[in-house]
Amino acid sequence: MKAAVLYGKGDLRMEDRGVPVPGAGEVLVRIRACGVCGTDAALFRGEYPAAFPVVIGHEFSGEVAALGKDVGGFKVGDRVTADPNVLCGSCGYCRGGLGHLCSRVSSMGVHRDGADAEYALVPAVNLYTFPETLAFEEAAFTEPLACAVHGVDLAGVRTGDTVLVLGAGGMGNLIAQLARLSGAARVVVSEPIAMRRDRALENGATDAIDPGAGDVGEALRRINPLGADVVFEVAGHVGLQAQAVRLARKGGTVVWFGVAPPDKVAEVSPFYVNENEIRILGSYNNPFATDRAVKLLAERRIRVDNLITHRIALGDYPKALSLFGGRDTVKLMVTMGA
Repeated sequence: MKAAVLYGKGDLRMEDRGVPVPGAGEVLVRIRACGVCGTDAALFRGEYPAAFPVVIGHEFSGEVAALGKDVGGFKVGDRVTADPNVLCGSCGYCRGGLGHLCSRVSSMGVHRDGADAEYALVPAVNLYTFPETLAFEEAAFTEPLACAVHGVDLAGVRTGDTVLVLGAGGMGNLIAQLARLSGAARVVVSEPIAMRRDRALENGATDAIDPGAGDVGEALRRINPLGADVVFEVAGHVGLQAQAVRLARKGGTVVWFGVAPPDKVAEVSPFYVNENEIRILGSYNNPFATDRAVKLLAERRIRVDNLITHRIALGDYPKALSLFGGRDTVKLMVTMGA
């Protein structure tokens, strides 16, 4: 089988490998689609730790190709997606209900072989079926959508809130849609790329700001003089993370959702945070949200079809990393053929 294997910073190789055989409790999945995300790009840039060499990719969907011993509840041909994070189940975080912060988590595409390949092994407990009415490419949004669900849960978006989303790429678009579903009266996206702003407005955002055309704070105050009840920073830019604190109203919430490089620091005034009771949260991973994400996609409550801007054949995977983040991109999707 073909596989995109990352050996280290900037060292991605397309390889021919044997099809893996599922062991006890495992399922062999024939991959049909796999999204490219910021974590993949960060891995390639050497900004995220991994167990090399590793088959990259973790936002995927496919079909059950074979079942390992003692696997029930699935059959060959089932359409499936997955939570790519395998938890130890025994550390203090797992036992305390914080499995997404597991001390020994093993994530597909990071610590164990992932899904930018023709086949992948997945623990059966991590698999979720989805209906035929949902396309494989749409189902490949399950993992990022689950992460977005967790972020919106943490933020506690309330009916009538004003929510500001800084960055309207794929994740920003998902968060904006979830904020509307959670009852926000105004969902404002700030994004320098017009095409991404347009996608967000198509998908339910009420307002869009071009940060290159003027001050974001002034534009926001024309919408809500107090500022935003909730601000999501989705770009992973430390400058924006600092700015987000000043864009929240007094008593507001800031969610640092985007992943900044580990050696970068956001400069925030503790006095300002204290005096204005700003709540700053980090959002990581997708705890107990995968099933909810599948349902949201299957019931067409979240739109993702218009977020795919590029489809790239598996054999051309290196092209995906060169395209990632471009001004004409929202979501890159790697396809494995019929």
